[in-house]
Amino acid sequence: MIDLRKIGEDLVWPDCLEPRGYGDHSVEDFRSWWKRNGENLKQLPEALAEQWIYRHWRDSVASFIPIDDLEYREETWPPDHFITKVGTVRGNEPLNPKHDFKVFSGHRTGEKLMTAQALDSGHWDYPPIVLKTPEGFIDCIGHHIKTEYFLVEGHKRRRYLNALLNRGKKVSDQRVFVIYSPSLA
Repeated sequence: MIDLRKIGEDLVWPDCLEPRGYGDHSVEDFRSWWKRNGENLKQLPEALAEQWIYRHWRDSVASFIPIDDLEYREETWPPDHFITKVGTVRGNEPLNPKHDFKVFSGHRTGEKLMTAQALDSGHWDYPPIVLKTPEGFIDCIGHHIKTEYFLVEGHKRRRYLNALLNRGKKVSDQRVFVIYSPSLA
């Protein structure tokens, strides 16, 4: 079972995958990064590699997942599955739909966030990424979270989706990348 109490301590990805300039204002663009690393990640779709490994690198809550033997599949889920079947690093973290709706819909800034723009158009711009955890996982404070999946990437999308569902909005089924790492089993 995955234990997240020491999350952030282990980056198991090879250094060659680090985007050049990561952490600076001039990080290399995804195309250049993919040209250098696509062969090493050929078992993954570009969109998954871009949104998770390239974009978040060592800041990812899931940089402990080995990518050498990583398997994936793309699924289509009813919207409520993404709320009820997925746990986060903080376990079954409480969601605040009223606050999240205000933040993402632009009530505070006057500008709707990209997360909201994409979902308001019907579908996420990128499928969120979840790790299959058949036995659940231990969250960062030691609780056993009995969910089928751990949220790797897509925390803001999850919050905004929950806000929309809480307001009674009909949301279509959404694409999700489900990953599985045999070496973590």
